[in-house]
Amino acid sequence: MEVSLKTKIGGLLDTYPFLLDFLTEQSPQFSQLKSPILRKTLAKVTSISQAAFLGGLAPDELLLGIVGQIYLHSNDSVVVVNPGGRERGELRLTREERIKAFKDIVTRIHQGESLDAVRSEFHDILKDVSPVEVGAMEQALVADGIDEAEIKKLCNLHVELFDSSLSSGIPEMMPGHPLHTLQAENREAESRAAHLHNAAERMSDDLTFSAARSGVILAVEDLSALIRHYERKENQLFPLMESYGLTAPPQVMWAIHDDIRGLFKQVLGALNDGDRDVSVSLITELTIAIRDLVYKEEQILFPMAYETFSEEDWARVRRGEEEIGFAWVTPGDEWKAEEYDTGTPPQGGEDLVYLSAGKLRPEVVDAILQSLPIDLSFVDAQDRVAYFSQTEHRIFPRSEGILGREVSRCHPSQSVYMVEKILEKFRSGERDMAEFWIEMKGSFIHIRFYAIRQRDGEYAGCLEVAQDVTHIRGLQGQQRLLDWE
Repeated sequence: MEVSLKTKIGGLLDTYPFLLDFLTEQSPQFSQLKSPILRKTLAKVTSISQAAFLGGLAPDELLLGIVGQIYLHSNDSVVVVNPGGRERGELRLTREERIKAFKDIVTRIHQGESLDAVRSEFHDILKDVSPVEVGAMEQALVADGIDEAEIKKLCNLHVELFDSSLSSGIPEMMPGHPLHTLQAENREAESRAAHLHNAAERMSDDLTFSAARSGVILAVEDLSALIRHYERKENQLFPLMESYGLTAPPQVMWAIHDDIRGLFKQVLGALNDGDRDVSVSLITELTIAIRDLVYKEEQILFPMAYETFSEEDWARVRRGEEEIGFAWVTPGDEWKAEEYDTGTPPQGGEDLVYLSAGKLRPEVVDAILQSLPIDLSFVDAQDRVAYFSQTEHRIFPRSEGILGREVSRCHPSQSVYMVEKILEKFRSGERDMAEFWIEMKGSFIHIRFYAIRQRDGEYAGCLEVAQDVTHIRGLQGQQRLLDWE
C-alpha cells in the first residue's frame, strides 16, 4: 500500500489497530482517538499532515514513524510517497513557516499588492491545509495587532483562494447533531437568498418594482430568520472555541454577522422608502454576503469546530440550542445529546436560600426569576457571565454556552469599549447604574445595568435588566378592575 502525508488517520487505524498505542505515545492530543465515535468521524477525514499539526509534531517524522510501526507489526509492503521531499509546485513548510508566510502575504495585500501577484504563492501555502491552521493564522494576525475589522475585509480573499484548495473535511452528520442542523439551515438560506437575488434582478423598472415590492419585503423578512442561526453560533459555538484558544475566528465572524444584520435593516429601509436602485443594490450585497458566509462557515468554521470539540462539547451545544431557536428547520433526533451527557445539574433540595426578607427553596427562587417579565443577566466580579434568567420569551437570546465566558466576548466588537467602561466605573464606585433604550423590531426596549454590591460595599458584579416596555408606554388613564372577562 502507499502512505503519504495525505493518507487519512482513520483508514490507517481500521487497517492497523496497533497504531493507536503508537499515536497516543506521540502526543496527548491523540488520546482522543481512543473514542470510537471520534475514530468513526474526525479520524476518517484527518490526514497525517493535519494530525501532525494538531499534535504539534513534524509531519514527515510522524509519517515515517507510522510506516515504521507498520513494518514492525505486520508483513505488509508499504511505499512511502515523497517523504520530506518536494513535488512539483509543492512547498513543504512547517506550521510556523506557513503562519508566517500567510501573514506576510496578507500584509502585502493590505499594503496594496494585487491578488493576481500572490494567488499562486497563496495556493501553494494553503495546499492540504487544516481548517484549524486557518484559525491559527488568523489568531497570529490578531496577536500581531491587525484589527479584526481588517481581517474581516480579507475574508473575501480567503473565499476566492480557498475555493480550489480547501475541502470541508466533515462527513455527513446525523440529524440532530448541531452541525447537521446548521448545514440544513445553510441550504435553506442559500435557496431563499437565491430567490431574493433573482427577484431583485427582475425589478428593472419602476413599474415592476412597485408591483413586486410588498412580496420582496416579505422575502427579506423571511430570510432574516437566518439571524437565529448566527445567534446560535455566537452563544454556542464561539464560547467553546474560545475555551480552546480559538479566539480570532469568532471575533472575525461575529463582525460579519453584524454587517449582515445591518444590511437587513438597510434593505428594508430602502424598500419601505420606495428607492428601487438602492434596494436592488443592497439586496445584491446582502445575498452575496450571505452566500459567502455560508462558504466560510462550511469550509472553515464548521471543520474547525468539528476537529476541536469533544462529543461532550457537542452535547452541551445541543442542549442550549432550543433556548436560542432555529431558522426554518426542526432538528432531527437520530443524534441524541443524552448519549454523551456527562450528567444533569443537581436539582433543588430542601436547603433554603436565606434572603434579606424571607427564605425560599432554591427551585422557588429560580421559578420566581423565570416568571419576571424581564431579561436578567449577571456578570460576576471577575467579569464573567455567571447567570441569566431563562424566561419563555427573552428579548436577547442567551444559552448555557455563555456561562463562565468573559462578558467582553459576548458583545460585538464595536460595543465592547462601552461594556468595559461601565464595568470599570461600577468597580471603582464612581457609578451604580447605566441606562439605555432602543427600538427593535417595532418594540421599545429599556436596558439598565446595575452595580451589585455586598453589604460591606464590596463589588460583587453587574446585573443587566432588559424589558420590553412597548405596552407600558402606551398605557393611559387608569385601570382599577380586572379585565379578565
